[in-house]
Order: sequence, then C-alpha cells, then structure tokens
Amino acid sequence: MSISLWNILCNSWKSGHRVALNIFRFLIPIVIAVKILEESGLIPWLALPMSPIMALIGLPDEFSLAWASCMLVNIYSGLSVLLALLPQMPAVSVAQMTVFAVLTLIAHSLVLEIRIAGQCGVSMLFQLIFRLASSVLAAFVLHLIFDGFGLMQEDAVVLLHIDSSPSLGEWVVQQLVTLAELYAVICAVMLLQKILDLLQISRFAAWLLGPILRCLGISPRAVSVVVIGFTMGILYGSGVLIQSVHEGQLSRRDVLCSISLLGLCHSLIEDSLALALLGGTLWGILGFRIIFTLIFGALLNFFYPALKRFALPRNTEAAP
Repeated sequence: MSISLWNILCNSWKSGHRVALNIFRFLIPIVIAVKILEESGLIPWLALPMSPIMALIGLPDEFSLAWASCMLVNIYSGLSVLLALLPQMPAVSVAQMTVFAVLTLIAHSLVLEIRIAGQCGVSMLFQLIFRLASSVLAAFVLHLIFDGFGLMQEDAVVLLHIDSSPSLGEWVVQQLVTLAELYAVICAVMLLQKILDLLQISRFAAWLLGPILRCLGISPRAVSVVVIGFTMGILYGSGVLIQSVHEGQLSRRDVLCSISLLGLCHSLIEDSLALALLGGTLWGILGFRIIFTLIFGALLNFFYPALKRFALPRNTEAAP
C-alpha cells in the first residue's frame, strides 16, 4: 500500500512538474510584457474605443479604463483602477456594479488565458472573439433586465479595499511567490485528480452531471477538468486539460467545449466574492453568470460542427 501511495505521489509530482514548467514558459514572458504595458501608461489609450460598449450596457465611460486593465492585466488591477476613479464619478447603482462584475468575470486576464487556450490546441483568435462577445452580450442582457424592471437601482456600497501599486522590487517578489504557489497548487491538483480517479469519485461526478455535460458537449472524461476550473480557476483547470490533451484522453469537442466553458465561468467562489465587495448583488454576479454559461455552452455544443474548423485550426493530440 505504501509503495502504491509513493508511486501515486511521485507520478503526481512528475505530471505537475511537467505541466507547471510548460505553463511557466509562456506565463513568465506574458507577466513581464503586461507589466511593461501597465507601467508605460498605454492602457488608458487602449480603453478609448470601448466607450460605446459602456454606453450600450449602461455604464459610465470611466468603467472602460477599469475593464481594459482587467482584460490586459488581471481582475485586481482593474478593480484598483475603478476604486481610484469612483470618488470622481457620480453615484453608481447596484445594478451597474453587477453588470460590470459580470462583464469583467467573463473577460479578464485575456492575454494569459487566451494563450492557455492556444496551448490546448484551440484557436486563440476564436477564444478572444468568443470571450469578448459573450461578456458584452451577458452584460447587455443583464442591463436590460435591471433597467426594464427597475431592479437594483439603489446606490452601491463598496466594501473592497486594494492597496496601492507595489514598487518594482516588491512586484518581483510577489511574482516569485506566486510562481512558487502556482507550482505547488498544480502538483496538488494533479494528485487530487489521481485520488478522485482512484476512489472513482470522478466517475460518480460524471454520472451525476451526465445530462448537463452532454448538453454542453463535454464527455465524462473531462468532468474533473471542468470541476477544478469552476472552483479553483482556469489556470489550474487548464493544467489538467493540457496534461489530458497531451495524453490523448480527450476528444477535440471536449477540448473546445471545456476551455470555452471555463472561459465563461471559472474561479466561482473567489472572483465572485471579490466583485460582490464592489457593491453588486451576488445573485446577479453568480446566479446569472452560471445560467448564461449553461445556455451559451449548450449553444456552442450545438453549433460545434460549424465552428470546429475555425475554433480548432490545427491538429492536437486530442482524439478526433
């Protein structure tokens, strides 16, 4: 038993080590490039064309700057920008904060997450268009619901506080700590997946979620990828996904539908709570996002035969 357990631990570490190094190859250059972009002051200029989108979904123009920062850097960078702008803006309603939260939760950290999709063999251009279009559509529909029924029009109460930007030295230390934590978590996720398979929990979860997964175009083999991504985030879920793709365990439909579904809905707990602290309503941030993801995921699966030529432009190690 001890030998078997030792083998599981060793195999999990080897898989996690290989996946982590593969992710670090493109993660580190992207982090550096994004930092240069952030420090250069180009983000406000990149946000200028997004003012019409803000008007479409009922948000002030200033929100475009925060969203641009979210898309190019990460959620917390965008939130720090928004918190700095709020004192100069008119009162923002709960409805507007909820709409911004849904917009941001679907389309953030795109530079990194679109690259992850590319590592899985999915077209990065397709994923970029998919994430941007779905985020604007979700925000627009939610805005129509709030505005049409006069819901959540009271002023938002912002409870979130983010410290000012760190110095360059502090930033470097933060990134090194983050990479170390990421390495440890990826190895732990690989171990978790093997334990779930060994105890047949993955099989039970696949049976339990079978009807929903079939509507979303995801086979039982990909259930652990989706569950991990939903709860922990797309970066950790993609680690398992990349490993499964390289081992040829997943079909091309599994790969496209899984990475697209995770793009719409991942890190449900942490990210949703962070955005809720801006004053949005949690039922809109979490509940509407899940419903929208299920509907959009089902539509993607339905149109898969027409989309696969553009969404999966190159051969992967996934099954046909």
